[in-house]
Amino acid sequence: MRISRCSPPLVLCVVFGLGFLFLLRNVHQFQSALDRNHREHMEIKSSLQSLHEGASFAVQGGGGGGNEHRQSFSMYKQNNRQHPTLWLASRSIDHLNHIVNAFERVGYHIIREPSSRWDVMWSYDYPFSGRWSQRIHNMHSYQKVNHFPGSGFITNKQSLSTSKISSLPRAYRIPEDVDKLKSYAKLNPNTMWVMKSNDHRGIRIKRLDEMDLSPSGHLNFAQEFIRNPFLIDGRKFDIGVYVVITSMNPLRVYVYEDEVLLRFCSKDYHPLDVDDVAKYVVLDEYTSVKDLPSMKEYAVRQRFSAKQSLNAYLRKKGLNAAGVWNAIRKSIEEVTQAKENDIKSAMSSYPWHSSFFELVRFDFVLDEMLNVWLMEVNMSPNLSSAMHAENARMYEQVVYNTLALVGLARWTAGTLNSVESAEKDMLVSDQDIAAVHEECVTAECGQCANVVCSLCRQCRSDPQTDELKLAFLEHINRGNFRRVVPTPLLKRPSSVMSSSDHSLSAPNKVIAMWFRAKCLDDLAWCT
Repeated sequence: MRISRCSPPLVLCVVFGLGFLFLLRNVHQFQSALDRNHREHMEIKSSLQSLHEGASFAVQGGGGGGNEHRQSFSMYKQNNRQHPTLWLASRSIDHLNHIVNAFERVGYHIIREPSSRWDVMWSYDYPFSGRWSQRIHNMHSYQKVNHFPGSGFITNKQSLSTSKISSLPRAYRIPEDVDKLKSYAKLNPNTMWVMKSNDHRGIRIKRLDEMDLSPSGHLNFAQEFIRNPFLIDGRKFDIGVYVVITSMNPLRVYVYEDEVLLRFCSKDYHPLDVDDVAKYVVLDEYTSVKDLPSMKEYAVRQRFSAKQSLNAYLRKKGLNAAGVWNAIRKSIEEVTQAKENDIKSAMSSYPWHSSFFELVRFDFVLDEMLNVWLMEVNMSPNLSSAMHAENARMYEQVVYNTLALVGLARWTAGTLNSVESAEKDMLVSDQDIAAVHEECVTAECGQCANVVCSLCRQCRSDPQTDELKLAFLEHINRGNFRRVVPTPLLKRPSSVMSSSDHSLSAPNKVIAMWFRAKCLDDLAWCT
């Protein structure tokens, strides 16, 4: 059989013909895909536009395909939620870099000047007088400010030092209490006095006869000097404890448990020279814990925190470290309770009492018997590591834990104003705050006949419910903070009532009972 051969031109024609058909097929498929994508894009755009313009119709289920419209609208809103905004109200921010870092890492946009929309105001100075006062008076309920009106009752040196608080060294106002000061000094002639003014400057110790007690002497008060401080390697030191007040009515106070600021004087205490303040005053250029010979084993080799290093040192000496911290917590509780009514009065002209919180630092010294003495409380404590780089981690952890505690480091997206009711219920619901379950279903609580019934849903007001939900969120988001007020419980209580409740205000009594009730159900709520 004869096999015919195709001529070269015929083969080329066939190849080109097949290639052309394949090209036409691909072009058609590509054009179809473009048309399909365009139609889908226009449908989505039209759907989103209709949702944006007629959202209420879709959300209420009007018209066909209501479920699909509601789902698309939810996705549209989620994708368009804005970042929360921090208004950093300070003349300079060079010393606030760790605060900026913490806010930026949890998703905040930061502005320096006030705008029409802000979520959090962080002010280094007291913001309730001067140019910001009216803006804070007109703030929205969702906005937060990092100070309480009247917080100076705690942080003002004279206001604090002349209070009747057991952990405070004896102090007298000048010139108001000059006669009392002279009478005490006559009975205690060897007493040395710290001359202080409210501007936190010019601290010196002198005998009474060396002091200018006249009204023109520029002194605000004189405080008894602790002459027998506890020393480590011959150095006097102070202990800075970070505290956050989250609410004044009811009072809720938390202490940062993980770390403290431990600062040593730059010179040995003995022999004491009152003209050399570096021997008895912690200055900006203080000695760090890692530079003390007796502390290096803990702070450097073992990489303990300052608090862990101090505990290890005290225990090695056979001393009661736990007693020190218990006394410190008791002092913090005593101070905040003593100033509570003054601050509540200062807050009375502001509409949103839950909009404020306060981060402060309590500074303590120990005497040679390990008695705890409170020196001062610092508003807007220094959080700059410019001179002590080793503090950077602690500062940022303190700020981050503060934001988490007060609900500003949120797991959900969007501004503080964009939280919907369903999202709020996801974070904390009525079931989460339920307590005294057996009592709430009794006939007695059906009539709200006793104080325990105030924890029941039918006996609570809406503001009380909101406060319990805030307390719930604080507890589960507290991080390294631990509650100081209401008083933590060392063991499960026998009842939600306590003999100490009679001295509490009604809101404080309710929150204290609630924490005890939660502790009865779960030991994790005791502290």
